[in-house]
Formats: sequence, structure tokens, C-alpha cells
Amino acid sequence: MEVRMNHEDHRLSFFCILFAVLSLYPANGLAQTQPGTNNPSTPGRISGGGASHTIRGKIFLPSGHLPEQRIRVVLELSTGGIAGETFSDSVGNFEFRNITNNSYRLNVPSDNRTYEATQEVVECYGNFPRTFMVQVYLKDKDANAAFKTKEKLLSVADLQEVPKAAKKSYEKGLKLGQQGKPEEAVTHLQEALKAFPDYLLALNKLGEQYLALNNITEAEETFVRAIAINPKFAPPHINLGIIYLSKERFDEAITEFQTGNRYDDTYPISHLNLGRAFMLKTPPDYDRAEKEFTRALEMGGKSMVRTQLDLFNLNIRRRSLDKAAINLETYLKDAPNAPDAEEVRKRLENVKKILAQQQGK
Repeated sequence: MEVRMNHEDHRLSFFCILFAVLSLYPANGLAQTQPGTNNPSTPGRISGGGASHTIRGKIFLPSGHLPEQRIRVVLELSTGGIAGETFSDSVGNFEFRNITNNSYRLNVPSDNRTYEATQEVVECYGNFPRTFMVQVYLKDKDANAAFKTKEKLLSVADLQEVPKAAKKSYEKGLKLGQQGKPEEAVTHLQEALKAFPDYLLALNKLGEQYLALNNITEAEETFVRAIAINPKFAPPHINLGIIYLSKERFDEAITEFQTGNRYDDTYPISHLNLGRAFMLKTPPDYDRAEKEFTRALEMGGKSMVRTQLDLFNLNIRRRSLDKAAINLETYLKDAPNAPDAEEVRKRLENVKKILAQQQGK
């Protein structure tokens, strides 16, 4: 199965955003420091100097409901060591206060019965005190192992009994699509669907070829048709989400990406575009966007390196230039010969100059 992203990257120009927010960014900075030791007498409180941030979170059970009991939460430094520990309240709320600039991991240990151990990364950086909001979605203990590898999935499309004539036409269309011949591919895929109208793989591939031909209306109708046949087939949901994202129908895009991820959580492109939808919608949800961008990077590795530019865009919107600089540095490290590498280097130099001015260096 293939999910095709056929339109231009749907992100705002990070060059424009950078200078749009610099005038709002505070000039007086605080030095980055390591967190101090946890005060055992005050759960959730970490003492130490530097910027005094707050991590505030909410835990959701695998069912999506709020917990009815207190749940243990451990705050660790990404470099190792426990920075703090607390318990949520009876509806899943928790908080760590007096957090200094650093990269942290929030760990919710497994209860060994209903949910797996869950971890969320929280980057706490800024030149002024901030509150970082985190949502922790626990994973069902029995279902967690099923989502570890792509190989485990036999989708509803794979389980269809397809007539030989339909399969032959589909394979011809698939090959032509891979060769960059969408018009010829459409002809063969339509033949496959005449032989087997409910052919999910052929419908999804036909929609992708319509996208390649910039026939957006036909593509949308084809993906909707596939979903109507079987809503548990993930790729049409993801492709439809990409169309809605390009049309700035962000809430609808979010619904389709989340639905696709629920049935098959192995597509990095779906998490990337879900992050973009969360970032661009009104009002934006930056915490959810960051979570999805991070997930896309974890899944896709260097093949999803341009996600660093989306994270840069996100951190500019948050007015967090220090983290934005890290995103550009990581992008250049992983893609030093990218076509826009020189432009990104110049932008990184400008960001560092502004940070140095703010810190009085």
C-alpha cells in the first residue's frame, strides 16, 4: 500500500514567520541551566535556578476516557536521571513546577494489567517562564504489540478476494503509476474496477493518479467511494486528509488523519500532515502538532528530515528561537546537501545572531 502526497508541502514560509514574530519576542533572556534536585516533600516540584517553567499534563486511558484513579508520573532528564515524580489527580491531571531549561521525558509506568508504559518527550526551553501543556494517551496493553511493525498488518484490502482479471489490470496500473504515467495508469485502474467495483487497492491507487493529474474533485470522490465500501481501510482516509489540508479544511483533515491512524498507525506522512493541521487550524493546538511531528520523525527517520522545518515553523510560532535554531541545526546535520541547505544555513546564522543579542553576548 502506498499513500501519495501529490501537492506541494503545505507549510507557511518559515522565513516570513521568523521576522513576523521577532518584534514580539522578549529582549531580556535567561541563561539555560540544569534542573536542580527534586524536593521530596513537595511532589511535582523541582528546585533549581534559571527559567522557572511548568509542565502541566492530562492522562487519557486507551479507551479515551479519563482515569478514575491516581496514576504515577515520572519526569526524567533526556540525558538520564530522574528529575521529579508525582501522581495525577483522580481525573488525570498532573503538574511539575519550577522546571529549568532542558529536554525531559514524561514516563507513565505500566499498571501491568490494562495499559503499557507510555513516554512523552517535553522540550522545556525559553528565555522567560512558560507553561508546557502535555497530553498523555495510554496504549492498551494487549493491542500495543500489534502496532510495532508494518509486517503485522493485513488490511481489509489485503483480505479481499480479487478476480484475476481485476488484479492483472491493477498491477498494470500500479506499474504505470510508478513510472510516472498517470493517464495510462488511470485507464488500467478503471478496467480493474469494472471487473471488481469494490477493489479497495485499485480505488485508492486511482485516487492517487487523479491527484497526479491535478484532478482534485475526481480524487476526492474516489477516496470517499473507497471509504464507503470499507471505512477500516486507512490509506483513503489519509489521502483524503491531505486533500482537505490543501483546501485549508483543517478540522476535516484532522478527522481523516486520526481515523486512518486508528486503523493503521504505520504511515509517517499521516502523522506529519496531522501535525500541520493541528498547527494551522484556528485556534492552533501546538502541543498536539509537536507530538505528531515528533512521531513522524521517530517513524520515518532521515527520510522525514524536512519535518524539522515544520518543527522550526512551530517553534517560531511559539516564539521559542532557541528550539527553532536546534531544528535548523538538526536539518542541516541530517540533510547537508539538500537543495535549500545554503538558504537554511543563512537563516540559522540570523537566528543565532538574534539570540546572542537578546542574551547580551
